[in-house]
Amino acid sequence: MPLPEWLPGSSEEAEFLRLVLDHVSDCLVAVDTEGTVVLINEPYCRILGGKAEEFLGRHITDVVGPQTKLHFVARGIGTHVGYPLEVRGHKLVTKQVPVRKDGRIIGAVGLALFSDYGALKKTYSRISKAELAIPSKPKAWQSRFGLDDIIGTGPLMEAHRDDLKLAAAYDLPILIRGETGTGKELAAQAIHSLSERSGGPFVWVNCASIPSELIEAELFGYEGGAFTGARSHGKPGKFELAAGGVLFLDEIGDMPLALQGSLLRVLQNREIVRVGGTSPVSIDLRIICATNHPLVELVRAGRFRQDLYHRLNVLPIEVPALRERDNLAQFAELLLERISSRLLKLAPELTHENRAMLVAHNWPGNVRELENALTRLVVTGKLSIPSLDALPTSAKEGIDLKSRVRSETHAALRAALQQTEGNKRRAAEMLGISRAQFYRLLKEPHPA
Repeated sequence: MPLPEWLPGSSEEAEFLRLVLDHVSDCLVAVDTEGTVVLINEPYCRILGGKAEEFLGRHITDVVGPQTKLHFVARGIGTHVGYPLEVRGHKLVTKQVPVRKDGRIIGAVGLALFSDYGALKKTYSRISKAELAIPSKPKAWQSRFGLDDIIGTGPLMEAHRDDLKLAAAYDLPILIRGETGTGKELAAQAIHSLSERSGGPFVWVNCASIPSELIEAELFGYEGGAFTGARSHGKPGKFELAAGGVLFLDEIGDMPLALQGSLLRVLQNREIVRVGGTSPVSIDLRIICATNHPLVELVRAGRFRQDLYHRLNVLPIEVPALRERDNLAQFAELLLERISSRLLKLAPELTHENRAMLVAHNWPGNVRELENALTRLVVTGKLSIPSLDALPTSAKEGIDLKSRVRSETHAALRAALQQTEGNKRRAAEMLGISRAQFYRLLKEPHPA
């Protein structure tokens, strides 16, 4: 099996590596950033029915088939673990990951974790039985996603990922804004996984889902006998559980006004008092909040404290809506692969009609709505996008106001670009907004 020219080491080392890879029983293939096959071992060649020389230098989709996504991974778009792949009648369970050198992606490698589904089932059975013999321990709160889980290409998404990296570098409060279903919690978890607090817990609370009379005890905890029905030994709240890590307050705009003052005190003094308690408890944590409400309007309406808003709005993050993102069809393909992998089914191919439907839809539910539609496609083989009812009259009445606001916003963007001679990063800094938000506003249609 020939090795690529860029492989370091002496000829003896290269020969030894070639023999090792050929003796690995599982299939292995590597590609460069263009998706060209640069390395393939003997077991994979046997499945493909040829010799390595016949496959080297060809695009991976020509060798394996269009169902592989290794060429996407080689460009930094996603990572696939446990991805089902059928090659020449052989059903494989694969791992497709990028190869990095000095922090830069130079290609990707695909490895068959299991040569067939039968081997996967046997291994899973053995693991399950072994796990039954081990006493289960409660898992601490933790983040499950990182920056690699935020997929999507184009300047807007690259700017969004840059904003997340910047936010992760500073231990400051963060306010994440975005429409419903855009992935605000995913952004929060990515920030946590990149930060120095990544080893600590990631504790989340949805402020809209907890009754107002219980949310104080949920956040701050309570002492034994603090109220009727309270545990005799008391209970720590989410602030205490998040010590050393992050407390993610989702739907912060729905937090009761009376409780917002207590949250402000936590941010200022880094201490809490349990419900029914008498002594303050020091805490060390980071607060990340998210909302799909325009908090500025809530402040004006007297439903959100202005001092708390400014305390939280230190590092604002704007999560782009799905309709604003570039390459929607390509994004759908990547999401389709993840869904298929999770369901252990081969990903169906998106037809021309499917792509047209995806691009034409406005996606008010954003990524969550798209994921539901693609899940139905994987399960039923048909793409269906249920239409929502027409907007209520109250929403239509706001169109003129939105148009006026958009006109003023575009005027400010153009003025900032003119002053910075077209430098978008400097223009965003001048306006006091993130680069991702600047790109999003710049892409919005100009008012008539």
